[in-house]
Amino acid sequence: MKILQLSTYPTIEPRHGGQIRASHISRFLSLRGHEVHSYALCEPTFQHYTSDDVILSKKELAHLPYQPIAYDYATSILCLKEPYFSYLKEKILNLSPEVIILEQVWLYPLYKALYGEHTHKPFLIYSSHNVEYKMKKELFEFLNISDVDLLQAIEKLEKELCNNADYVISCTSADKEELIKIGAKDVIVCANGAEKIRKQTHINHYIKRLLSFRSFAFFVSSAHAPNAIGFWEMLSSNLFYLKPHQIIVVAGSVSYILKQYAPKSTYISRLVNEEKLKLLGEVSQEVLAALLECASVILLPITIGGGSNLKSAEAIVANKPTVATKTAIRGFEFAQNLTHFNIVQTQQEFIQALQQSFMLKQPLLSQEERKIRDSLYWGFTLSPLDALMETISNKIQKN
Repeated sequence: MKILQLSTYPTIEPRHGGQIRASHISRFLSLRGHEVHSYALCEPTFQHYTSDDVILSKKELAHLPYQPIAYDYATSILCLKEPYFSYLKEKILNLSPEVIILEQVWLYPLYKALYGEHTHKPFLIYSSHNVEYKMKKELFEFLNISDVDLLQAIEKLEKELCNNADYVISCTSADKEELIKIGAKDVIVCANGAEKIRKQTHINHYIKRLLSFRSFAFFVSSAHAPNAIGFWEMLSSNLFYLKPHQIIVVAGSVSYILKQYAPKSTYISRLVNEEKLKLLGEVSQEVLAALLECASVILLPITIGGGSNLKSAEAIVANKPTVATKTAIRGFEFAQNLTHFNIVQTQQEFIQALQQSFMLKQPLLSQEERKIRDSLYWGFTLSPLDALMETISNKIQKN
């Protein structure tokens, strides 16, 4: 089948969770023999784009009455504005896809404008990454942002899409129930997954030398505000409790915003924190694999958000002592039964579990537990797409 995937971020060289999930969906379907095209209408903040990606103007984004944290909703408006609409319209109608997958809710107005009155139109799949209106509401409340009109507009958009999508893909069973409540009819669950990366011993040696052979707890995430907020909320503004040979290593674009969201009290302990915190920024998949391999502990200090945390899947397959919040394992609740996988609620519990985890060694797993952990590789988590595509293909053939 000819499939068009529409998103608000490029899927080439993916970095943040949404990009990674969308790129794996595209790859999975391509490997199954489908002709998959990925178009994006995106902010001018990414490093890599393809010729099919349309980059929004900084000026136009700035002129809209939304803060950067709501720029995803801004694409819902700009996708209908010129020159973006005419350009996308020509590309999409010339492609003539049989199926359109919307990664998240934001470009639904574009689909509606192109096909709203058509009798024959592509099957529409809403690929949900979380329940958007609830996620935004929770985040706004935490950041003391008040915008009732925006939240209502997002809720209306998501409900309309759920009611009109032919099929919906959710990340978790909990999200599936929520999406059904607001009108989704046919929902499958495809959990977030992890990628198998070939380990390279020489990179492991480099990492150990870089960190002066100290033991480290590892946190990796994207530049999404809840990730930075959760870090400080769970690990505290003062890292004095770490022993001389222990540090926390942070990788991913969350490194660039961690100080921005630090509580004011971190200023008092800045000298301690600078010694105990190593910010690496974005790293390659090979370096990420080495960091996961060399870490003494993996940290999942997520306190806000819906959907499921892609980094939780990576932690589960890494087979390392892990400290996580209940929010971080949403969709992976079985993790509470895994060896050396600590689920906590408070900052005090998180720090205590971290200190204890530094003293643990990588566990030897039973064959059953290894199988459970390995079930989170993308090839397994996206397997429900096979039946969905077969159902759609049969319907197309009948028509």
